[in-house]
Amino acid sequence: MLKRPSSRRKSHSHGIELNLVPILDTMVTLIGFLLFTTSFLAIVSIESPLPVSSPDEVLDKLKEKPLQLTVAINDAAVDLYSISDKIPRKSIPNTPDGSVDLKALHEAVIDVKKQFPTEENIVLAPRPGTAYESMIGVMDAVRDLEPTDPPMYRKNTQTGVDEPTKSLFPKVVFGNLVTGDT
Repeated sequence: MLKRPSSRRKSHSHGIELNLVPILDTMVTLIGFLLFTTSFLAIVSIESPLPVSSPDEVLDKLKEKPLQLTVAINDAAVDLYSISDKIPRKSIPNTPDGSVDLKALHEAVIDVKKQFPTEENIVLAPRPGTAYESMIGVMDAVRDLEPTDPPMYRKNTQTGVDEPTKSLFPKVVFGNLVTGDT
């Protein structure tokens, strides 16, 4: 006996058609956007030669002691000194209310910067328990030049031209960070 043909073959099923217009629309817009934004991307290469140093220069630098300017914040005063004794030790007493005399400290730092115009580092050595506001005030006083300060210049080593200095000692390094008894 012959088998009966399947009913699926006879049925006329209609396939689902996908509407690809929105997808194509999105892809065209995305491609246009990507092409537009890549035109703003500029790849720049800066050539920089490797630093070359002769052994004589290294030996000269090692012979000279660094300034290592230090600001020590104490209970009654702020001390400004150099570890290598390149400047005399200066003690700036606090104001009557007990806060740091930032104006006097700033003027003392300006005098040191005039003597050492190429120096950029300063060590901040607060005592344990120093108020945060005091440390920030001292850091601001030793880093920034005020508009009312006298202009200072430093010689550019490459061009030999005197250029104005925009800051005093911008690189502040914390010295004796000692934790309290806890």
